[in-house]
Amino acid sequence: MPRFNLDSRNWLDSPERKRDYNRRHFAAAAAAYDRATVAMSLGRDRAWKRRMLTLLPDHPRPRCLDLACGTGDICELLARRYPRGEIVGLDLTCEMLELARRRVTAANVRFVERDMAETGFADASFDIITGSYALRNAPDLPLALNEIRRLLKPGGQACFLDFARAGHPVARRLQYLLLRSWCGLWGRVLSGSWQVHGYIAESLARYPDSRQLAAMLAEAGLERIDEQELFGGMMRLLLVRRPAAGKNDC
Repeated sequence: MPRFNLDSRNWLDSPERKRDYNRRHFAAAAAAYDRATVAMSLGRDRAWKRRMLTLLPDHPRPRCLDLACGTGDICELLARRYPRGEIVGLDLTCEMLELARRRVTAANVRFVERDMAETGFADASFDIITGSYALRNAPDLPLALNEIRRLLKPGGQACFLDFARAGHPVARRLQYLLLRSWCGLWGRVLSGSWQVHGYIAESLARYPDSRQLAAMLAEAGLERIDEQELFGGMMRLLLVRRPAAGKNDC
């Protein structure tokens, strides 16, 4: 594959362009993606994802959807947590899904290539929705949040792990420079291009901070249950739910 050289700063100005960029970017990143997440997180990525799974509700046979499933690591954890459940991994990038299918062979897991804002699943299809580094990568975040609410059964829960945007302008600038250089370095080392993973800084600069995200969740009809800071506030775990039938429900 040719070296990836698309500068994310020129591609995130519309949902259509961001979707196209994400498909190309993650295709280029796929082969070394797992090694990159470990390196960029200083070895903490897997522990964060295991912690995310501990926040999920007990359920004998849940139907679970993992958004932006990537190489399938969360689907693998879900299959272990819910061996009698049904797990669906969804991703925009076929190269990621090829790796996920090789990685996860459990009979109760399947993968689909779709956009997280237009999944094609029926209303109230899932008990649990997860996503690691998913919401920040949504081409259209309000549409994705509305889709998450639509897909959850009343009372269903969703949990997300992602970078947290700093609130103060000075802190945001320092965060941007740090992520652009650190993540870009690992893109260069593992995938041959500074543009691979340097995208994280640019996508986070356009992502809502905690207060803004809370307002967007409320607008979409999702209730925050829990929010936890990780890695000195650089990362955040977010647990939400669709209200039970009869509460804020149409």
